[in-house]
Amino acid sequence: MSVEDRRIVVTGASSGLGAHTVRHLVERGALVLAAARRLDRLEASAAELAGAPGRVVAFRADVTVERDVQGLVAAAVQAFGGIDVLVNNAGSEVQGPIDVLADEDFEGMLRANVASVFRCTRAALPELRKSRGAVVNLGSTVVARPPRGRFGYVAAKGAVEAMSRALALDLGRDGIRVNVIRPGIIPSELRGLTEEEERARFATGINFGRQALSTVGEPSDVAEAIAWLCGPGGRFVTGAVIDVDGGFTLGAADPS
Repeated sequence: MSVEDRRIVVTGASSGLGAHTVRHLVERGALVLAAARRLDRLEASAAELAGAPGRVVAFRADVTVERDVQGLVAAAVQAFGGIDVLVNNAGSEVQGPIDVLADEDFEGMLRANVASVFRCTRAALPELRKSRGAVVNLGSTVVARPPRGRFGYVAAKGAVEAMSRALALDLGRDGIRVNVIRPGIIPSELRGLTEEEERARFATGINFGRQALSTVGEPSDVAEAIAWLCGPGGRFVTGAVIDVDGGFTLGAADPS
């Protein structure tokens, strides 16, 4: 697949899957606006990628704030002349069952995971209509296989999937594709450990009984799927929910 010269906005780009996706796309020649709240991390990543075939522009934005969302779209237009793909990766989670989860934590997850997709897609829509572009939303396998104690996050990511299917239908006549990628158990700093610590932990096989493949997933696996949807290979795919999870959502329950 080719993403060379594709103009792509990635939110939540300062760490985790967002940072890996930016690197993956820029190394393949894409023009990427990397947006997140931690500008120092974005700028450090941009400096590391200065010699890559593509180009990355760092932009500080809180995607729950309308002014920031409008600003990131304007910055992409100024830097690249438009937007071909919007990757809604930003999100957050506070764990807890329904009778424990605080109102502000639940509402915060809805803002970070759901309203951000709404705001960013709406703001980018004029440019996406011009380019007949694409939206890639990051979902989660928790929707298909809900774990205990994560009610709010499951609800938020379920809403993202429902919104994406509705948007795929509404925007299809404009030539805009909307899809969801659901990552499986991927090493990430989001669970309290560093990515390297999680990778070492997963390499022991601790998760193999929960998925079909006895393989440790990597952020690059998810980034590759996103790149495919950004490029011509995904031109006839819309309204899809794609699991990149080693078969986690198949429901394996092998204690070994």
